[in-house]
Amino acid sequence: MLHSLLLAQVLKVSRVWPGFLAFARWWGPEYCRPEDKQPYRADDGRLLPSLEMRLFHAIDREVSHRADALPIDLLAWAENQLHVGLKLAPDDPWLRYYKSKLLLDKGRRAEARDWFIPVVRRHERASWVRDFLGRTFGPDDVDKAITCYFRAVQTAKRPQELARTRIALARLLAAEKRFEEATIQVRKALEYRSQNNFSIPQPLLQMARASWFRSRASRTDLPSEPDVSDAADAIAFGDQLRRLSYRLGVIDNQNVQRSLAHVAFSVDEGIILQYTRFKGISEMKVGDLVEVALEDDGQRAVRWRKSTANGIPGFCQQFSGELTQRQGQLFGFIVTDDKYRIFVHPNLIRQAAIVPGTRVVCRAKMSKDKKGTTGWQALTMGVSS
Repeated sequence: MLHSLLLAQVLKVSRVWPGFLAFARWWGPEYCRPEDKQPYRADDGRLLPSLEMRLFHAIDREVSHRADALPIDLLAWAENQLHVGLKLAPDDPWLRYYKSKLLLDKGRRAEARDWFIPVVRRHERASWVRDFLGRTFGPDDVDKAITCYFRAVQTAKRPQELARTRIALARLLAAEKRFEEATIQVRKALEYRSQNNFSIPQPLLQMARASWFRSRASRTDLPSEPDVSDAADAIAFGDQLRRLSYRLGVIDNQNVQRSLAHVAFSVDEGIILQYTRFKGISEMKVGDLVEVALEDDGQRAVRWRKSTANGIPGFCQQFSGELTQRQGQLFGFIVTDDKYRIFVHPNLIRQAAIVPGTRVVCRAKMSKDKKGTTGWQALTMGVSS
């Protein structure tokens, strides 16, 4: 236990202690206790990596950042630990990143990209993964590198995420003589550093002094940054996009507090789409029909799009009829021309502000009550024209 506690303390300073790798080799990852291999839950409920995995992360981070400065024997040991860690956790995003960066530093761009693509697919809304993917192209395919960097700009949540990205993007755009687009990136990179009193790196300073930038810097008619989402996804997902199957569903719940939408495909099937991962899903309304792309196992959503369909046969469709509500009851029913009785939740009655006896149109889905009995439930309701 003392051995493990010692490691836990050292990991806190692993980023700034030059002797960390030598310590890690002396400590010996092979001596991790069974308890050290288990993830643990923090006080705020988050599930955190095990002590063993944090050790592998720290070792591999050092290798990816300081490979040229390490003694040969220590570098060989550390690279072997990267392979050990990947065998234990082949889908760990950080281990894959460190492996990819090591390959990229060795000039093996295609291999680095192959290792990193799974990370992009699982964290497609993270700016840093798009930035790194762009670096794996470099001079090999400038157009794809530019697309990746633009996608990083699109997905960034904070300006500091783009401190390096904008400079790299501007240099590629300028090299391609796309000076107006490059000017925007240089201008924003300079603004960020000025606002935060940061020094200006030499590459950015050189572009700021270039005639192409000075002649355009004050213009107000420069083009906006392009939406490259489709092109960027084609790079990241490739043939997988053509293998994805889209399934038609209806949004039957928007949970703003938890930042997620629920899409129902049938009475018993549905999937959750998180606002942070599925851009624009928060803007859709309950009752909207959408198509969700699912991976081969059908359990994980990859993307979504708005549907032009009017309904889902046998599950979600339009009705018209009269709103009825008994005195003293908060809920109501729409009695359709075909004598269907469609349940209307009290919240929908309040939101629609329609009085009983009014002719209405609605979109309803088939659902189950607490007893497991199926029936129609209204998702939307409006006055019939």
